[in-house]
Amino acid sequence: MPDDDIDDAARVNRADLDAIVADALVIVDQVQSLEPYLPQLAPQDRERVDDYVRRASADATLRAYKSDWRLFCAWCQESGYRPLPATPETVAAFLTLLAERGYSPQELRRTKRGTVLPRKEPTPLGRATIGRRLAAIVFAHRAADVEPPTSQPDAARLERAMRGIRKDKRGELPGKKRPADGDVLRDMVRAITGEDLRSYRDRALLAIGMAGAFRRSELVAITVARVSGDSRGLLVRIAASKTDQEGKGHTVAIPDGRRLEPVRHYRAWLEQAGITSGPVFRKLTPQGRLTDKPMSAQGVALVVKAAALAAGYSPELFSGHSLRAGFLTEAGRQNANLFKMKEHSRHSSLEMVAEYVRDHERFREHAGEGFL
Repeated sequence: MPDDDIDDAARVNRADLDAIVADALVIVDQVQSLEPYLPQLAPQDRERVDDYVRRASADATLRAYKSDWRLFCAWCQESGYRPLPATPETVAAFLTLLAERGYSPQELRRTKRGTVLPRKEPTPLGRATIGRRLAAIVFAHRAADVEPPTSQPDAARLERAMRGIRKDKRGELPGKKRPADGDVLRDMVRAITGEDLRSYRDRALLAIGMAGAFRRSELVAITVARVSGDSRGLLVRIAASKTDQEGKGHTVAIPDGRRLEPVRHYRAWLEQAGITSGPVFRKLTPQGRLTDKPMSAQGVALVVKAAALAAGYSPELFSGHSLRAGFLTEAGRQNANLFKMKEHSRHSSLEMVAEYVRDHERFREHAGEGFL
């Protein structure tokens, strides 16, 4: 977007910008509030309200918002724009850049030890990711009690830009990851042949993750206390999830399957690691020693990719979501009831579940089967 299309007021000097970015990150990290305070509230009442407001968004969503907000701040710092408050024009420039070629700032490629990793080649992002980054920017503005760019007087241009992004189909299919269906998951588990702690953990992680159609955040949140035995398998209690913001919880049944053997792998991991309480799937040190900390969602994705590579598949085709997608894809292939699939996967609608089985259904009873 040309410079003359950007509001001059959005430009600030480097010192002021650094201060704004620092303050904005603190605001989002504290997640003080989603809406402006009512001026008549006493401090103790504000604190109580804020505590409940924080619970309105799942932890995984908040982590994603913080990451997206830092990315936007980094781009603003490189470009000389004000991130808070940001104008609709500034946000439109950022989002259209993501749709056109992506954005990967060098400063975000530093490890915890300060080592600079090679810069990733930016690639166009999908509509869902861009939409989430816009939501993160709006979230940060509301947390700071300032008017978000989507409701400022000149927000029409931003709205039109987002409409154009939603109509743009580029980059959608290449970014779609492959589901780890029954055959693929079996190959992945069998490819992990070691007898060390990491091997036991990874086999259990893959088998339980797929069998429960778990989201990554749900999988790493499983604790020993929330798993109970049954004559037919395991019952895993999910305290809260993406579609259960009120925290009513779900109980997920894991059958004692003979092919992927999720129950056997689960019990073998706990016995080998000596885990009797706390998180089930835990971080290991680089030397393979057990820690008390749960794995991260990103750690799940790394295990899936490593197992795919070991099984002879291209790791870039898989992600942590491949376990959940794999269950639904295989269940659809086996003609499972859609309502039972929705119940097991905890999706909010049948339409979302049906998306996973349509590719397979396209060839079933094809209209041209009798003459092509």
